[in-house]
Amino acid sequence: MDQYPEELRTPPMPLVALVGMPELHSAISLSLHTEQLPLNTLAIPDISKISIIGGKEKKPVDARMPPPVGILKADWLAKHRTRSPAVLAVLLSCEQVYGDPAQWLQVFSNIDTIKGVIRGRNIKLVVAVVQPSVLGDMNEDRLTALRKRAEVDAKNCLTFVTHESELKRSLLRLGSVMGELASMYYRDEGRRVKLRIEKKAYSSLELSVRYNFKVAVYAEFRRDWVTALKFYETAYSLLQEVITAHMELQPVQRIVELKAVAEQLHFKISTLLLHSGKESEAVKWFRQHIAWYKRLVGPPEGAFLHWAWVCKQYQVFAELLDNSLVTASPVTASTPSPGPPVTDRELQPGYYLQIAASYMVLRRRCFESALATFEAFEEEGAVDVLAGPREEIGPPLYVGQAPRVLKRGSTVDLQSPTEAEFMRHVMAVEKSFAHTHATIDLLTRAHEHFKKIQAFRMIYQLGSEMGREYFNAREYEKAKRLFDSVSGMYRKEAWVSILGATLGYLRECARQLGLLQEYIEYALELASLPIPATFGPDVEHAVVSGPEVGPAGPLGQFQSEQVHREVVGLLQGSTSVLPAREGETGMAVTEEHPVALEIDLVSPLRICLSAYVAFHEQVVKPGIKTSFTLSLVTHLPLSLRILELEIHFNQPRCNVILRSNGDAVPDNLRSNKKGEPAESIPCRNDYDLELEPSKWKRFTVDILPDHSGKLECLAVVARVGPFATLRCQVEGSATQSGIFLWMYEPGLDTSPVKDSSLGYFGQKMLQVEEAEPLVSVELFASGPALVGETFPVRILVTSKGHPVRGGELDVYLGAPNPAPAATPRSTSPGSSSTGPGPAEILRAGEEGDSKPYLEFTGPLQLPSLEPDEEWATTVYMRWSEAKPVNLMAFLGYQLKENLISDEAGSPCPRLRVQKSLFLLCEEALDVSYQYVAPFRKDFLLEGGLAAEQSKTTVALPLDEASIFVVTLKNSSSLTVYVDSINVVERDAAVCSIRKSANRGDKGGVRLSPDQVFTQLFHVRPLVVSSGVNIGPIEICWRRELPVGNASASPDIPVEISQGFADPVTRLFSLDPVLVESPPLIVTFDCPPSALLGVPFMCSMNMQNTTSSLQEVSFSVFDTQSFIFSGAHSDTLSILPKSSFALSYKLVPIAAGMQQLPQVRFTSTRYDAGFQPSSLSTQLFIYPSAHVVDPQKTEQSALGNPGIPSVS
Repeated sequence: MDQYPEELRTPPMPLVALVGMPELHSAISLSLHTEQLPLNTLAIPDISKISIIGGKEKKPVDARMPPPVGILKADWLAKHRTRSPAVLAVLLSCEQVYGDPAQWLQVFSNIDTIKGVIRGRNIKLVVAVVQPSVLGDMNEDRLTALRKRAEVDAKNCLTFVTHESELKRSLLRLGSVMGELASMYYRDEGRRVKLRIEKKAYSSLELSVRYNFKVAVYAEFRRDWVTALKFYETAYSLLQEVITAHMELQPVQRIVELKAVAEQLHFKISTLLLHSGKESEAVKWFRQHIAWYKRLVGPPEGAFLHWAWVCKQYQVFAELLDNSLVTASPVTASTPSPGPPVTDRELQPGYYLQIAASYMVLRRRCFESALATFEAFEEEGAVDVLAGPREEIGPPLYVGQAPRVLKRGSTVDLQSPTEAEFMRHVMAVEKSFAHTHATIDLLTRAHEHFKKIQAFRMIYQLGSEMGREYFNAREYEKAKRLFDSVSGMYRKEAWVSILGATLGYLRECARQLGLLQEYIEYALELASLPIPATFGPDVEHAVVSGPEVGPAGPLGQFQSEQVHREVVGLLQGSTSVLPAREGETGMAVTEEHPVALEIDLVSPLRICLSAYVAFHEQVVKPGIKTSFTLSLVTHLPLSLRILELEIHFNQPRCNVILRSNGDAVPDNLRSNKKGEPAESIPCRNDYDLELEPSKWKRFTVDILPDHSGKLECLAVVARVGPFATLRCQVEGSATQSGIFLWMYEPGLDTSPVKDSSLGYFGQKMLQVEEAEPLVSVELFASGPALVGETFPVRILVTSKGHPVRGGELDVYLGAPNPAPAATPRSTSPGSSSTGPGPAEILRAGEEGDSKPYLEFTGPLQLPSLEPDEEWATTVYMRWSEAKPVNLMAFLGYQLKENLISDEAGSPCPRLRVQKSLFLLCEEALDVSYQYVAPFRKDFLLEGGLAAEQSKTTVALPLDEASIFVVTLKNSSSLTVYVDSINVVERDAAVCSIRKSANRGDKGGVRLSPDQVFTQLFHVRPLVVSSGVNIGPIEICWRRELPVGNASASPDIPVEISQGFADPVTRLFSLDPVLVESPPLIVTFDCPPSALLGVPFMCSMNMQNTTSSLQEVSFSVFDTQSFIFSGAHSDTLSILPKSSFALSYKLVPIAAGMQQLPQVRFTSTRYDAGFQPSSLSTQLFIYPSAHVVDPQKTEQSALGNPGIPSVS
């Protein structure tokens, strides 16, 4: 719509003029734009510029009108929007009105001048006296005289106050008055024109069209859309009466004018319909508009102007529809109009843009034809008079007319150009117009609209049309890129006709760009397409045009055979491609420019050549002959002769060449991927290699696989010329998917092989079994392993008939799968299999290594072994947790010295042997520990009380020797020796540790399965802390070795078994402890034993270590074994840093180990109670006193002196 002027594209706004006081024009204009009916402003600074107001004195409604020269005046709409105001407001300052008589007389003179300018034009007049405040001087007599002189009503002569408090009110009042007068002006003008229509004081239909158009415009000024639409439609209908039945006899200029007026009226009607939300009505009106004017082509030499006009109609309506859909408002239900219903497609702007592009193409074609005719009959030296300078060429006076030649005279008839001059001008203008780029722009915009609604088929169709336009513009790279993108969709949807045309364009683009290989690919695919039924078998002499016809002509049998002969001759080297431009040489397949086409499973060239393979067997032994069936098919229209057929396998020794006769192709034509000549391949002669159209050609071939593993047929290479090959990837007959374009075509046997079972189960690969290895691998180990120790495993490789060359032995851990009864004793039931493995594989370190054992990495290289020779090695394992593992040994070897490939370049077959050994692992020692207070000494610890509740932290007293008990239990099924148990002291200034003497200090301790050993330590914390790390427990142990030089297993050498003698040192971390200074210490003092019935004393010594007075209450719980004297309960006060002894006398009344009365202490300050443990308050009661016999003492001293005998 940008080609339309603004006054036509936008709705009209009433125009008012302001005269005088230019400093107020900006504020008044801004206020008028915000009115309910917005007003445009024409600012006139003073009276001297009043003449810029356009217009002339109106004629009477019954005046006779002469026949018009045109229909619609070209500048009438712009004049009423920019130069002909409806209201004229005169702004006068109060000094001019109320000042001296000279100024007053000047005001009267200015008023008379304004009245003279607007006389006979019905322009409304407003007079505003501007004063700074409401309280200013006012002269009612002068105001009355001013109103009478201006001939205005009292409400149209007002006072405009510029003070801030009154300015807004004054602006609103002025805007209201001017808006009302503007509406009155346009209503009166509309009535005046309507009255002229009713009087019919004219005989020209052109004037009826003009007057109805004016009434509609005046209604638009008043926002009366219904009236405007009514008169626009009336003008449009009257214009159709102007058009006669013999328009082809009318001059081109007349037809152009009529269609330009129709275009403007239709634009207004469509805009109003879409503005009111009636999209369907607008579409139906557009249908009628196109149906009526599309047939008004006019003279043949101006046909391109007609199609340009039709293209513009579709383009403009698409833009109007697009804008209305963006700003659409809810539409009320209306009575359905007659005619076919509107489809969803007709409501899409892209639909109209696509049609506009098609008419743009028709415009180009008609112009090319007209230009050839025009140039043939054009006079030499003819000048385009309408292309002169601006001062000589005037704008047209009426809509749709040509520019005027001003120098010819003053009348319209003299200034109008002749038909020849007009055609010469439009030809020159059209010649400079870029038709192709305009078409592509329309198609691109349509593509964007259809992309929004995801209309994929339309998107591809638009891409094809854009490609044809780029092709016509000779931009072959862009055209080829678009055709390549849409051809995939055509193949998928099997649109054969359009695909054939597209391939024709692609082939021509490749020829123009000099792309030989792509030219051959497109030609082969084009020749292999099925013939559509719409064209018939022979369209040699048919004339067909449209999107289904490419540069090569319509797709038919004759065209396919012609393309086939051309491309096959090109591949065979007998013909060449025509050059794209003069002076160039055509493309040809030569030794310098060979062609090697690749046809994979998704290539479009599978329609040209397809290959299927079916092995007759699924599993074979090495060295046993097997057979396979190769099936080839082509859909080319004529037979294809292949010089030789090379079949490729993943094992190059099985490759084979099939030839039709003994004539061999030179070896220099076959090369490997590196460009070097390939080694000779076995050849089979006397095969019929001529492929007939759409018929299977089957070959049964024998091969001899000698390598184990998978044998797969990869591809076949068909040589159709000395320097041209087709490499086709093969497919299994059981998994064939077929070619979609030919799937439903008659006359093709769908089974690649004749045997139905082979066609159903046949695969393009088979499995070649491995040869039986004659080498054994054995693994030996001694019993279960223990966590942390270095466990040796002996591996023995024995050749039992095969020579071993290039042997590699790899050792790794596999997933354990033990029997339920073989689960190790110490395996934790909650252990997880995630994370790092439970064991690692090690190897013995060599001389100079920093560690005795290193990580096992990579396979071991075996020396060459002859039959019956052995080779052994030892690996070591170390467990981090007690879990079973599978130790896997994998041996790979060859039978020959050449470790890379054999004579044919194939890799030498490797034989493989695998062995596994299930190994159990057990935890050697179960370690537990506890902290014990000194015997018969208890402490009150605040943290210890909280720790007892939470059971998370152990509390120890400050600077007191607590007993740390470490208990070891042999949890394995083997006997182990514990060499030492120590607690690693971290910091002697924080905590001192002293080990208690034990029998294991010399020579270690031997622990049988389930045997327990206890070690004591004295721990004395020296600082108060919330977390003291005592240090880890260090245990050094080893498993028990056989006596003497005997081996642990008959298969394990003695030197290997002695490896178990290496001690294992493990560290067990300890939880941090809480260290506090105890406020109370209770020491129990009692004899070690007593006699039945003999009284003895015992005491409880309570020590207050704080600097505060401590109140301690106690209570005694009686027992039946003693009679005691003393207080049962009381509360004691213990002074700071002092102690108090609580003593009792007891008489035992029962013999044996007896429990003393229990005493419970409660600290009032800390609200905590504690009592000595029951173990520390036990006492042994003898029934009678001890008697020592001196004689027995002397006799026993001879055997064991110093030990008395008790009787």
